[in-house]
Amino acid sequence: MDMPVSPAHLTFGYAAADASDDVALAMAELMGLVGASAGVGIGVTGLPTYDRVAQLVHKGEIDLAWVSPIPFIALVRSESVVPLASPQRGGTHYHGAIIVAADAPVGALSLLEHKRAAWVDRYSAAGFVVPRIELAKAGLDVKTVFASQRFYGSHGAVVQAVADGSADFGATFVRLAPNGAIVGGPWIGHPEVERKLRIFATFGEIPPDVIAARDGLDEGVRERVRAALLALRASARGEELVSTVFGAEGLFVPNTASYETLRQEASDAVRDDLLDIEEELDPE
Repeated sequence: MDMPVSPAHLTFGYAAADASDDVALAMAELMGLVGASAGVGIGVTGLPTYDRVAQLVHKGEIDLAWVSPIPFIALVRSESVVPLASPQRGGTHYHGAIIVAADAPVGALSLLEHKRAAWVDRYSAAGFVVPRIELAKAGLDVKTVFASQRFYGSHGAVVQAVADGSADFGATFVRLAPNGAIVGGPWIGHPEVERKLRIFATFGEIPPDVIAARDGLDEGVRERVRAALLALRASARGEELVSTVFGAEGLFVPNTASYETLRQEASDAVRDDLLDIEEELDPE
């Protein structure tokens, strides 16, 4: 059943499995700025998984959502959402990456055989779907080849698992400069973690995550929210909050056609049963 929400007050949902108090406060402040500019109130709710965010916006129980590429593709195909904006992170795409311990050997992807795998979330493009597809293309039987597999719920948790030795490799994202230099990743800015990690492999380009509105939201309200999101970089505080929350310099209007390649690859992977795992469960 749809949650009754007045057009004057909206709910914004995002996956916040390991969001710090500072990030949660920054998100609330950012949406406060957006709401003030758009003439609406926006409440913020942190949710445990990407899937839960997608479920609630699909059902109309939240009005706005920050969704990763895989759920976004499904939501667009079901005509559940309208894309409003995407984070601009030194370009419109980012790369998938496999990270390992700093002293681990790098080379052929076959070196990952019989290792403990750390994935982000079943619906994470960089943290699960794209690496699984690329590893399968390289000839690995991704259903059986690893010693164990576990979903950690966030990119930060995957990075920490590899850094502390709980996992042998992890799937996450990285931003690369044109010369190949690392300019962004969930471990950047944390020197004690950075020195424990190295990149084992990177995979293609992945279209960005999306801030979307439920399809039934009043069009006028929706467009005012979009305009407010795009205008955030015009103020110093807005720009600072966009950097804190999204790791981005600003926001731009996404092109849904750029998700078609990923959609087709994900569809083929589902057909070939590449995205099913027997997850190692935490006894807690």
